[in-house]
Amino acid sequence: MTAKIIVCVTSQGAIGALFEHGKLGLCRKFPATEAGQREFGGLLQAHPAAPVYLMADSVEEDYHVEVLPHVTGSARNELLQRKLKQLYRNTPYYTAWVQGRDSGKRRDDRYLFAALTNGDMLRPWLDVLHLHQAPLAGLFLLPMVSQELLALLNLSQPDVLLVSRHHDGLRQSFFQGGQLKASRLAVVGTENVAAASLLAEIGKTRLYLNSLRLAARESRLAVLLLDSDDSLEEVQRSLQADPSFACQRLTQQELNARLKIMPAGNCPYITHMTVLGLRQPACNLAPASVTRSHLRHQQRRTLYGASAVAAAVSLIWAGANLFQQYQLDDEERQLAGQTQDRLARYAEVAKTFPQSPASADNLEKAVQLADHLKQDSRTPEHMMQVVSRALETSPEIALTRLGWKYGVPGENADKAPLAAPPAAGGRWQEWGMVEAEVRPFHGDYRAAMASINRFADKLKHDPDIAAASVTQMPLNVHPASALSGNTLDTASTDSVRAEFKLKLVLKARQ
Repeated sequence: MTAKIIVCVTSQGAIGALFEHGKLGLCRKFPATEAGQREFGGLLQAHPAAPVYLMADSVEEDYHVEVLPHVTGSARNELLQRKLKQLYRNTPYYTAWVQGRDSGKRRDDRYLFAALTNGDMLRPWLDVLHLHQAPLAGLFLLPMVSQELLALLNLSQPDVLLVSRHHDGLRQSFFQGGQLKASRLAVVGTENVAAASLLAEIGKTRLYLNSLRLAARESRLAVLLLDSDDSLEEVQRSLQADPSFACQRLTQQELNARLKIMPAGNCPYITHMTVLGLRQPACNLAPASVTRSHLRHQQRRTLYGASAVAAAVSLIWAGANLFQQYQLDDEERQLAGQTQDRLARYAEVAKTFPQSPASADNLEKAVQLADHLKQDSRTPEHMMQVVSRALETSPEIALTRLGWKYGVPGENADKAPLAAPPAAGGRWQEWGMVEAEVRPFHGDYRAAMASINRFADKLKHDPDIAAASVTQMPLNVHPASALSGNTLDTASTDSVRAEFKLKLVLKARQ
């Protein structure tokens, strides 16, 4: 548990102690003088990183119970701030403590407004805190800490008047349903205070509670006496004799046993200071300007914690990487040893092999060449499929010969130009020559040549054809060619054939 500095401020001075590991250390008293403030600064300087929790026990305090409409968010904050400014104009030390909702139809919120109406007794101690840059966690009134004390004691009475004596004052705080409703500090003197005076103050408080309608006149008021110095035994007997009171007294030894408090010298506030170290009330009176140093302290601790976590994760990650590297290195050494063993065994076995007709390098090259030839092998099947698709839609064309090659187009080919140039860089492609004729042919060369051109166009538009060109027509119609023939020739046209040749270049396959 983080160390804390618990300070109780009264009109006579301050009492401070270090709270660590769930225990309150030795209480030190600091009088309200410059010497006392210097001693208090020494305590802060000895524990610079410990947050400070202030508890005030003063007559100049105020408690106000009020029911307000149930609102949430920013509207609730504005409502509370307006109400607090209206109630406490002359002090910055105030708070609004929500205590549940009303049982009526509107279900309004119940609040306890509390304030330290005069902060003069705090000012010198706050100046010392500011001088040493001590992180102030909060400012709490003693009755607010008493509510946490009742929760730790786990009493059976829901409504109780808690009475305790500190120095020359008698503190009386009334709790209803375990929640603080009212409190008053009566100055009764320091020594030889008669029990009658204390009973009179308790009677005044009873009347005050009746006026606030917090306790019925005919009901029995439960009183819990916190007797730190065994001075309230006679008061207990008197209250037990009064039928309007139900009294219970807890000595300091009983409180120490219940709260597991180690005795730390003569300190009248040891119980409340221990409770403040164990449990802090939900609300504190210190404004944000006073607790800013504690906020920075918390942020600093958060950064330190995050850095420590990051460092721990980095160390774990580095350790895991080193362990993995060690495993990989060990595996590498094992594999290297196995490789050397296999090579040695292979060399021994290779000595028993018969003499090979070729060297191992030549055999390896032969295998690689065979694989390469196998990968690059081609058959005329693709060419036949392309030509068959064109012949299927051209029944007048009869195929007489099909030549196929795999190489650079143009090798041993006719000199006629192609419709498209060969692939760039002399890339190998499938190409071939198609020899066919038009059947039947009755001497109509114009019709035959039209059929041939249609057949060539079909091949050109085939997605698998890169180029298709007619290299030979049944009739040479070039303008430069000589015209020859005999009009008196009566030979039958049946012996004339409309033959032509086509050169095809297929697209390269992926």
